[in-house]
Amino acid sequence: MLLHILILISLRPPSSAAALLARQSFDLFRAYIGAEFNGIKFSDVPINSRIEFHFILSFAIDKTANDSSSTDGHFNVFWDTDNLSLAQVAAIKHSKKNVRVALSLGGDFKPYSIDSWVSNAVKSLTQIIQEYNFDGINIDYE
Repeated sequence: MLLHILILISLRPPSSAAALLARQSFDLFRAYIGAEFNGIKFSDVPINSRIEFHFILSFAIDKTANDSSSTDGHFNVFWDTDNLSLAQVAAIKHSKKNVRVALSLGGDFKPYSIDSWVSNAVKSLTQIIQEYNFDGINIDYE
């Protein structure tokens, strides 16, 4: 059930989808950003207005910040929120109409209970997705 929900969310077309589909081809730049806490900001990337940019914030993980134990589906943000904050995501999406931002789920999958994991994951991921107004989800499980 969770995978179906995530797939539907990730397939939500960008607002400019009709314009993109009207063109025969388009250039696309897609990159993970924020995982190493190395101070990279959206403004560090030269964004060409003729290229579709997809930034994938990595990672939201089913772990606690202080511990490596699973939180049974309660996802937490583990990207560089000092440089890639909620306000910075909103600003780049507002100022650059060719930019989409998604989150990537990472880590390993060892739920205590499938039912509780799915329920908790849907709740916690929905909260993160709505808070950041993400355009999609990337799943990167080991």
